[in-house]
Formats: sequence, structure tokens, C-alpha cells
Amino acid sequence: MIRTSYIFILFFTLVFQSELSAQEPPTVIELFTSQGCSSCPPADAVLEQLKTEFGDDVITLSYHVDYWDYIGWKDPFATKGFTQKQYN
Repeated sequence: MIRTSYIFILFFTLVFQSELSAQEPPTVIELFTSQGCSSCPPADAVLEQLKTEFGDDVITLSYHVDYWDYIGWKDPFATKGFTQKQYN
């Protein structure tokens, strides 16, 4: 729920950002995700939609975190480094 809220906040920020001059640097959107997270696929889809809609005006980054691995599905892309990046 909190992650979804962050995505929507980022989305509206991006919408207002796109109204600015095309000479502005691209907006970076970071998503912390995991294959073991049930809420993450919808957030991944929103991230993809943002990239499709805004093209070169955004840079989208997905970081796979490892704290969902305990559920039983180990995400092969997850790293402790990405988890630490989220906490920092």
C-alpha cells in the first residue's frame, strides 16, 4: 500500500515535471521490488507505463530487494546492496 502511494506521488510529480521545458534533465524514478512480493507486479507495471508514456523524459530503475526472500520464493535478482540502498 505504501509503495503504491509512492508510485502515485512520483507519477503526479512526473506529470507536473513534464510541463516544464524539454531541456530539463530527465526525472529518475526508482522502484524497490521483488519477485516474492505480491504488491510488486502492479508497481512494476506502473513503472513500465511511466517509461512508455514519458519516454526519454524519465529514467526508470528497478532494484530487487532481498527481504521478501524469507517467504519461500528467492528472487534471483535481489541483492543485499539494493536492500541497503532502500534503507539509506
